[in-house]
Amino acid sequence: MRSKWKKKDLYIASFLKDEYDDEGNKISTYAKPEYIGKENIQSLSGESDIAEYGEKVEKMQKVLLDYDKYLGKFKEKDLAYLDRITPEGEQINGDKANYKIDSVREQNKKIAIYFEKLPNK
Repeated sequence: MRSKWKKKDLYIASFLKDEYDDEGNKISTYAKPEYIGKENIQSLSGESDIAEYGEKVEKMQKVLLDYDKYLGKFKEKDLAYLDRITPEGEQINGDKANYKIDSVREQNKKIAIYFEKLPNK
């Protein structure tokens, strides 16, 4: 059954730092997006997801990744490219990203990464 799941491309741009311009506007800097691979990225819909995120659940997705390979690699504030969005042709790292990492949760043999859709994307 698993072989029938349609896996989607996942790119992540790691958050580097926040800086402020002369007018006090925050400018976040990101590393060059890295291709993670084709992964089983799912929308949230379960009762526990709804209880935790409320109405925001409609803007959330998650992926489970191998614990040994990805432990410590991702963090909140990193950006993600989901739903057929890629960083191709990007002038500034993170410009085309349409999700941010909301949380990274260690589980038994997997890491659950929760993504929240960015506004206006």
